[in-house]
Amino acid sequence: MARFRTIRYIIGAAFGSMWRNLLTTFTAIITIAIMLIVFSTFLAVNDTLDHMIDALGRRTNLVAYVQDAAPPSEITALVQSVSARADVAEIVFVSREQAADDFRNTLSDLAEILDVIETNPFPASIEVRMADPEGLLPLADELRLQPALIDQVLVRADVVGRLLRVSNLARIGGGILIISLGAVTLFVIFNTIRLAVYSRREEIEIMRLIGATDWFVRGPFVVEGAVIGFIGAGLSAIAVVAGYARVGPTLESLVSFLPIQTQTGFVTNLALFTMLMGVLIGSVGSYFSVRRYLEN
Repeated sequence: MARFRTIRYIIGAAFGSMWRNLLTTFTAIITIAIMLIVFSTFLAVNDTLDHMIDALGRRTNLVAYVQDAAPPSEITALVQSVSARADVAEIVFVSREQAADDFRNTLSDLAEILDVIETNPFPASIEVRMADPEGLLPLADELRLQPALIDQVLVRADVVGRLLRVSNLARIGGGILIISLGAVTLFVIFNTIRLAVYSRREEIEIMRLIGATDWFVRGPFVVEGAVIGFIGAGLSAIAVVAGYARVGPTLESLVSFLPIQTQTGFVTNLALFTMLMGVLIGSVGSYFSVRRYLEN
């Protein structure tokens, strides 16, 4: 029964404080909603970039030309070894005969050249498609260290380098933006609760004099921060869902070459994650704001 009265007091005090500081509370909710809308938009853009980089990485191939004198058993073992790597998506062995046939089918106007020279000038090759482009250049170096089996390794190192740099910049920029938005939102919550604490400073001093624990004092403010974060995140989630419903399909049709996520599951997960972040940031900001006051 005492626990129920405590919970009722904490919740009542939280909503009472929000009502007394209505303008400040409203400002905090709108600010958090805007911050989380920007945050959700960034997450959607970052997801698109990740899918695009992944798709480009999967199209980045490595071609290793096999020595004519290489033993077939050792080539088979090499193909199996490379295909077992976690960063390799697909590996294909192209025989000399298949390479000649591909030449005839692709460049039919030049197919007579093969009949004139009467020999097959095409070497066998191993074509590798990567699941993770970061492993492409190390794999090329490993294959070059086997001159008895591999004659030449072709890979667009410049393209791979640019792809990896774009990927790293996107991750770094995303991390900086996440930290910045989180810091701004925490600052808003921190100062909102600080004003609420200041308006109730005499009540807090009386509670501490009669033996109230720090957690009993913190409780209403932590709940207040969580509610503000929840409402702000709820507004943000509504804006995200509505925005995707109206803009998503149109944007997907206009830039169909980009892997934009417009599925219901993705949008729902994004909205739920946004609400979780709002409640978490609101609670954490409130906790540290009250803690600083009590320590002082």
